[in-house]
Amino acid sequence: MAETNISVDKEQFCCSVCLEVLWEPVTIPCGHSYCMECIKGYWRKCELKEEYSCPQCRRTFSPRPALSRNTMLADIVEKLRRTGLQDPGAKAADVECDVCTGKKHRAVKFCVKCQMLFCEIHLKPHNERNRSRMHPLIEVTKQPQKRICSRHNKLRDVYCRTDQQCICSSCLKDGHKGHSVVSVLEERMEKQKHLEEAWKKSKQRCKEREKELKDIVKYVKRSAQAFEEDSEKIFIRLLRCIERKHSEVKEQIRCEERTALSQTEKLLERLNQQIVEHRRGEAELEALSNTEDHIQFLQNYKTLCAPPDTGSRPSIDVHPYFPLLILRKALTELRDKVSDVCDRELTKISELVDEHDQSAENSQSCLLNTETGTDTHIPPSNPYAFTTD
Repeated sequence: MAETNISVDKEQFCCSVCLEVLWEPVTIPCGHSYCMECIKGYWRKCELKEEYSCPQCRRTFSPRPALSRNTMLADIVEKLRRTGLQDPGAKAADVECDVCTGKKHRAVKFCVKCQMLFCEIHLKPHNERNRSRMHPLIEVTKQPQKRICSRHNKLRDVYCRTDQQCICSSCLKDGHKGHSVVSVLEERMEKQKHLEEAWKKSKQRCKEREKELKDIVKYVKRSAQAFEEDSEKIFIRLLRCIERKHSEVKEQIRCEERTALSQTEKLLERLNQQIVEHRRGEAELEALSNTEDHIQFLQNYKTLCAPPDTGSRPSIDVHPYFPLLILRKALTELRDKVSDVCDRELTKISELVDEHDQSAENSQSCLLNTETGTDTHIPPSNPYAFTTD
């Protein structure tokens, strides 16, 4: 029958005591599995209490349960070990066997007692030779000696909380007497709880920061929209004011036009009267010029040739549009002043906005550098709103 490839996780086949892939796995009555040597070493510390417990669920057993190799689990781990799926880190370590003489094979286990690395080929003879003696095996790392006590040549399976370091069982009597000590598994589980709590707090802080970021984005958009609406109202008022003044100026121009036309009509009427009088005088002069009566000519000559009376002659030198010229000049000056005021005030507004942006950027930098637990202040929904009535 063809074998089926199953994707597995290394942690599913790890011993919770040594935290490595199971070696000669055994299953205790509560259902948890451990390396044979790991659970034996753990229970040796419980011999004085005569109460043996599971390192994971803390279920107690009395008397000590008999340990037998879990054949099915051992076969699975062995197949995984051969395929290399159970321990990608071991491949990455790429540590060579200390026994191989020719071509060096990759080591799969480190013997704490022998202080040697063994490949798959040389590991079986080693286990057969030392079946009755204590030769604990650990997973291969690039520097397996770091897991071994250099003074007592034993696995560091105890954690000293007083000195905050991993030690072996012999170190308890030599240098750590009276200290607070627990197994590495217990300390790992304790630290794991703190790590999970820290992870949850960090995840919660990230969610809070994400919510704050979304609130800030909404606030910025809401404030920008409010400012745009307010500025729209202001400019509409300015335009209406200008339009109203424009209408007033146009009405003033029309008024000046009507006044000038009225004066012009009176002037034209008087000029027409003078023209009529001049034409009548021209006819009389022409008739006098054609008369044959010399006496009548001389008598009427003095009257008809007398200089005309200029006292009632209307003046036509007054420019009727002079007020409109003054008004146009005033409007031109007003246009220039308004343009200057707009440019100057808009420059001030830009400078104030730049200063506000710089201040906001500095505040955000300080906020990001502040320790966790501080509250982020969200400004009101419309800080730029102002009355446009």
